[in-house]
Amino acid sequence: MSDFGVFAHEYFFVYLWFIITTFVNVIAPLAGAVVVNPVTAFFTDPQRAIGISAFIFVFTGIHRVYLFRKEILMNPKNKDVIKMFLPFSIIGAIMGGFLISYLNIQVLAFIIVIVSLYFIYKTVVQIVGHKKEHKEPSRFGHVSVSMLSGFLQGSGMPGSDIRNNYLRTILSEVSVRAVGSVMGIANFFIAGIIIFLHNRLTHRDLIFIITIVPMLIPVQIYGKMYLDSLKDVHAKLLAISFSILGIVLLSIKYIFV
Repeated sequence: MSDFGVFAHEYFFVYLWFIITTFVNVIAPLAGAVVVNPVTAFFTDPQRAIGISAFIFVFTGIHRVYLFRKEILMNPKNKDVIKMFLPFSIIGAIMGGFLISYLNIQVLAFIIVIVSLYFIYKTVVQIVGHKKEHKEPSRFGHVSVSMLSGFLQGSGMPGSDIRNNYLRTILSEVSVRAVGSVMGIANFFIAGIIIFLHNRLTHRDLIFIITIVPMLIPVQIYGKMYLDSLKDVHAKLLAISFSILGIVLLSIKYIFV
């Protein structure tokens, strides 16, 4: 078999998985370390899976920010949330990147499950109550959730579920996607750089990243079009469904071992 054939055989299912999850990620954000990384790690290894996913999420995140630019630029509330979240998210990501080796991963996973379940509950209450107005943001909630989600994403653990489930209680689903994309770029860039500097990625992984990114751009465009056609409540329900899936997979992978 040629080198190209070996490469295609080695990464075929990873290509397929990223295409599927990228489309769904625009509609109902997935926690990369919960859903994407375990499957990618099955075909590579955990360290490489985190590094590959991080760099891909950076590039797709930049494109998502462009797709959601109107929600970011035209909505003052979204800009305020980003200004409050971003600095603490970056601080958390840097801390997570350097301190993760000293922390118990089962404890972190348990924290994610508990906090995610709480914000899922809050979102369900919002849906059932048919509330038209979103709550005013809490400074304490912003700081704590942004630092924790940044810390987890910077360390390769799932942090977007915590952040997104929190944001759903104060923002529309489209705004959650817009704000979350900005946060994800910073956090995943830090995680990817740390893994790259530790020589965890192979040259074949870098080729995979370079070749998959162009394929994901039209996938995200179609996902954005599909999201625009959804009612906010339906998008929230879909997001909750994938959050529950993420919690189950996370529990199986890290808690019930």
